[in-house]
Amino acid sequence: MAVPKRRISRSRRGNRRAHNAKPALQLVACSHCGTNIRPHHICPQCGHYRGKQVTVGASA
Repeated sequence: MAVPKRRISRSRRGNRRAHNAKPALQLVACSHCGTNIRPHHICPQCGHYRGKQVTVGASA
């Protein structure tokens, strides 16, 4: 069974994990109401997607 010969320092461990962080969330402005939304998603505020009303009951 493989056993490490030396302890891995905090610095070396942190350098290895440097790329594991979640990327920042990408946001775009809704073309109808201007709210920040994720790309290719229906706006939760006004219910529009690509300039058209797609959800019923959402206030404009």
